[in-house]
Amino acid sequence: MGRFSPIEGTVTSIADFPFGNSASVCTLLLTVQTIYGETYSIVMNPSTYVLNQAPIRQGDRIIAFYDLLAPMPLIYPPQYQAVVVVKPNRNQYAMLDTFNQNLRDSDNTLVLNLSNYTNIRTQNGQIYPGQLGGQLLLVLYTNTTRSIPAQTSPDSITVFCSV
Repeated sequence: MGRFSPIEGTVTSIADFPFGNSASVCTLLLTVQTIYGETYSIVMNPSTYVLNQAPIRQGDRIIAFYDLLAPMPLIYPPQYQAVVVVKPNRNQYAMLDTFNQNLRDSDNTLVLNLSNYTNIRTQNGQIYPGQLGGQLLLVLYTNTTRSIPAQTSPDSITVFCSV
């Protein structure tokens, strides 16, 4: 099982995150509604990676990834600390996972087939010339095969280099 899980939906509101009797303007609380009508609260703090530094606005479709091992308050609606937030294009999907040397994700559900059109960058936007296996990757893609595991030629890959 992968360590990161996605929440995909439409941002219905954005507010400063409440801290006691005040609010932090550097930490935002997003309310997201899924296509199934479920409501989630997503906390975006200064360490949350936002792909391409895209501004998030009310009405935007986002995919927010949270760490399954991170503590979570037992409140309603559920509140998750976002590790990565993506504002995908139409019909675009995202996955955040560690891929092995064969570019297969940890759940064995997706295999990456790189093409000359796959944009591979580091978190800070630099071209990544290294091996992808064993790295935490943010993968954006549109189409997959119907095979098991599914295969895709990703549009872009962001490499979260381990230090």
